[in-house]
Amino acid sequence: MNTKNTLSSVKRLFMAIVLLLFATTGSFAQNLFYFHDFSGDHLWSNPENWYEGLKPTDNTAEVGVYTDVIIDEDVDILKIWDYTNCDLTIQSGKKLTVRESISWSLGGVFILEDGAQLLHQESYLAAKVQKNVTAYDADTHRWDLIASPIVEDIMPSIENGILTEPDNGFALYAFNEENLSWTNFKETPFPISNGYGYLYGNALDTTITFFGNVRSCAAPAEIPLSYHASNNNMAGCNFVGNPFPCQAFTNKSYYVLNKESNSLMAIALSSNTPVTPCSGIIVKAEEANDVVTFSNEIIQHSGNQGYIEITMAKSNAQQLILDQALLSYNPGDDLGKIAIFEGAPKVCFTKDNKELAILSTDSTDMLPLKFKAEENGAYTMRFELKELDLSYLHLIDNMTGVNTDLLTTPTYTFNATTSDYTSRFKLVFDPHYDIEEHENEGFAYYSNGVIHLDLDTQGLLSLQVIDMTGHVIMKRDAINRVSTSGMTPGCYVLRLITSNGVKMQKIMIQ
Repeated sequence: MNTKNTLSSVKRLFMAIVLLLFATTGSFAQNLFYFHDFSGDHLWSNPENWYEGLKPTDNTAEVGVYTDVIIDEDVDILKIWDYTNCDLTIQSGKKLTVRESISWSLGGVFILEDGAQLLHQESYLAAKVQKNVTAYDADTHRWDLIASPIVEDIMPSIENGILTEPDNGFALYAFNEENLSWTNFKETPFPISNGYGYLYGNALDTTITFFGNVRSCAAPAEIPLSYHASNNNMAGCNFVGNPFPCQAFTNKSYYVLNKESNSLMAIALSSNTPVTPCSGIIVKAEEANDVVTFSNEIIQHSGNQGYIEITMAKSNAQQLILDQALLSYNPGDDLGKIAIFEGAPKVCFTKDNKELAILSTDSTDMLPLKFKAEENGAYTMRFELKELDLSYLHLIDNMTGVNTDLLTTPTYTFNATTSDYTSRFKLVFDPHYDIEEHENEGFAYYSNGVIHLDLDTQGLLSLQVIDMTGHVIMKRDAINRVSTSGMTPGCYVLRLITSNGVKMQKIMIQ
C-alpha cells in the first residue's frame, strides 16, 4: 500500500467534508484557499498543490496550509494559518505580504532565504532569516556590514554560522563612536543587537542564520545614535542595521561599503534606496539624542530632482573607487564626511565649516570642492550627472588654472601631493560667472624680480607660488614681498591664504 497516496486521499476526503459543512451553513467564503502539496514539490506557484486547483489571485485571500510550503513568487494575501507543524520558506528575492493575521503552530517556522522579504502585522513571529556571505581572501579581504532582523540579542555561535572552527576563519567587529574604537569579538565577545550594524568577514563562503522573533514592519523603528562633538569629522559615526525582515528606508542619507571594502559610498536620502534585510549601513548623528528611523515605506522623498556624483580614483586604478562626493539638488540630503579608511584621498564639499560627503544645493553660480591627497601621485576625478540635465558645468583647478568643461569631458586627471592646500577646485554652473574677476582681485604685481602684495599683511597666513604643473615651488608666511630669484620666467599662480579665505591670481615672471 502506498502510504503517501493514502494520506493524500484522506486529506482530500477531509477537505471535501469541511467545504460541504461551510456550504451547508452558508459560511463558505469564496476567498478561502487550501495548500496541500499534492505534486510533492511544495511550490506555492504550482496550481496542482491547491485544493481543486484553486490558487490565490489577490490580497483578499485567506489561506490554510496542511504541509510545508515554498514561496517561489511574490505573494500578497489577507490571512494565513497552518493545520500542522509546517515550515514556510520564502525563496531568495521573493516577498510574502500578509495584510492581517498569521496563525502558526509552535512546531513550524518561517524561513527567509538571503534577500527574501516578509511583511506581516503580528507583534512578533518566529523565523529563521539567512544571509549569504562571500569569502574574502588574502588579497581582497572583502568585508560585509551585517545586521540582525531578530528582536532578541543574538549571540554569535558556530550553530548560527557566524563563528567558525578554527576561529581564524572569521572576523567580527563592533564600532564604538564614543571613543572611536573597534571591539574584536575574539577578544571581547558581544551580542548582535537588533537595529545595529557589524563588520564581518569569513575565509569561506558561508550562510548566517538569525533565529528568533522578527518584528512587524507596520510601524517605523527608531534606533538611538551616539554623538560626541569632540570627535570632529568622525563625530556621530554610527553603524546601524535594518531591523526588519524586509527592505527598509531611512530618514537619513547614509554610507555603504563598496564592493572592494576599501571605501565608503554615499547614498542620498532622495535616491529612495532601500536597505536590504540583514544589511548594515553607516549614518551620522548630528546632535546628542539623535535617532535614525527605519520604515518599510519611503519616509520623506517621493521623487528625485537629480544629483552630480563625483568619484575619485588613483589614475593607475580607475576601476577602484577610493572616495566619493555627491552634489544633490534635493533638500535634506546633506551627509557629513566620514573617513574610516587610512590612506584614501578625500573629496568633499563644505557647509557651515563642516565637511560633507553629500551637499544639498539649489541653483548657484559656483561651489568650492575640497580635495586632500594622502599619497603623492596622479588622480582622476569622474563626474556623472544622475537624473540631472545641466547646460553648463565647468571644473576649475585653482592650482593650475585648468578649466574643464565637464559636460563634454567628464573626467579630470591631475597630480597632487600631501602638502597641497585642500581648497583646490571649484565647480562653476553659470556661463556668466566671471572667473577672472573672481580669481584675479589684483592683490599682487611683479616688478624687478619681486612679487609685491598690495595688501596689509594683517590676517595673512601664507602665500604659495605654484607652477603650471600644479607644484608648489615656494611658500612664504605673513610677508608682502617675495623675491623671484632662481625662478624660471613664465606664468605662475599665486595662492593667498588669509583668515578670510583663499584668493587666486595668475602672474607673469620676467
